[in-house]
Amino acid sequence: MSLGNFLYSLIHSTEPFEYISNWSRYDEITKDYRLIASSDKYNKSVVYPPGLVDILNQNNTDFVPYFMSEKIFSIDTDIITSMLSNSGVQILYDHSIMLDTNYTSYIKRFLSGIENSNLLEESTFKTLDILLKSNFNYDITFYLLENYMNIFSSGENTFTVSNAKHLALYENLYYVELFKNINQEQYVDYNKVEFTISKNEAKQNTDEIISLFYNGNLIANEVLSLFTNKHQSITLLLIGIWQIQFGSNSSPKNKMKKLFEYVINRVGIFYEREMVIAFRYFEDRKSVSMLNKINKGGKPITSKELLDKIGNIAWDFMVPRVMEFQINANKDSSHFIPLFLSHDKKLKELIGLFNIKGILMHRKTNEYIPFSDLDTTDFFDKKGLLDELETLKTVEIEAKRKKIREKNIETNFCSVIDEIRKLHEIL
Repeated sequence: MSLGNFLYSLIHSTEPFEYISNWSRYDEITKDYRLIASSDKYNKSVVYPPGLVDILNQNNTDFVPYFMSEKIFSIDTDIITSMLSNSGVQILYDHSIMLDTNYTSYIKRFLSGIENSNLLEESTFKTLDILLKSNFNYDITFYLLENYMNIFSSGENTFTVSNAKHLALYENLYYVELFKNINQEQYVDYNKVEFTISKNEAKQNTDEIISLFYNGNLIANEVLSLFTNKHQSITLLLIGIWQIQFGSNSSPKNKMKKLFEYVINRVGIFYEREMVIAFRYFEDRKSVSMLNKINKGGKPITSKELLDKIGNIAWDFMVPRVMEFQINANKDSSHFIPLFLSHDKKLKELIGLFNIKGILMHRKTNEYIPFSDLDTTDFFDKKGLLDELETLKTVEIEAKRKKIREKNIETNFCSVIDEIRKLHEIL
């Protein structure tokens, strides 16, 4: 029984007992994995803190969950063995809030002007108030990744507060450290902001974060390289989507065929999430408002400005990837349940276009496989694109795609410059 068949069974599982049954059925595979999954039919208490589910169900909330349902559960062979022996199963959940650049700046504004709440929109102020009254952990990985390329864009190799961009990032991190250490009891009972650490300690914590992430740590460098390459690959894919959208009057199906060819010859990587979203965009531009940030005509901009704009959009597509990376990175210590905080409605809509049911993680390696509620093979089959999808998986094409991926990395994605020029001419 193959891993592919097991994943197919997970995609089509709806009841918790189906997950458990399939887990046992594929025991030769599952003995090496752990699973965090969601099901609306799971009738146990939710893992989120009290009151958060009501917030998530509001239309204007800034909280963006990774999983499609708040009814989340975990499965591995040890858990099932404990359940069968009727012993209690204690599962540690880490509800971590990931912050984007905007929200880190909101925290700075909040703490810089505590006496003047009008510095922030009411909804943003309310969100920060919710955070202070709840027991969340905070994860700044996305913020650090998102700003890495920006702060080192001038070619410098060392972080220094003498650089205005570096200083702005440092100050945001400093205020996040203070925010994380606000005395919750004093805030809840008396609406007072008091810190449990000194400002000097907050600066020391910030210095340690900067040193760990930006100043030569081997593991951090590997993570930075991993996500820089992913960001560039997705940037390249997005450029191709807009080239095809605005450079052709073909049907959505034929536009998608061209995109499959572009993936083979330019990107090298098949991004399932983005390919599904691309087809929906080709069918109905209004259905993906994030992609409508780029349009034909309008105010003239340079190729460099266009690339910067697309690069920023690509970071929005990176959000779920950073979340699932962190779920896997924390698998040995806790069950990491991330939420992303953003005031961008288009980003929140984008996350909802590809719902995540669960994530399968290998116990001993860094392999992890997220899966959605959509059977993408069936999706592309119904759209008349199964042959194109299957072609991607042939030995010959996989070898070609691998060479393209390696070439992109080796050349620092110089193909992005060529493709952005083509798009600029089309627009």
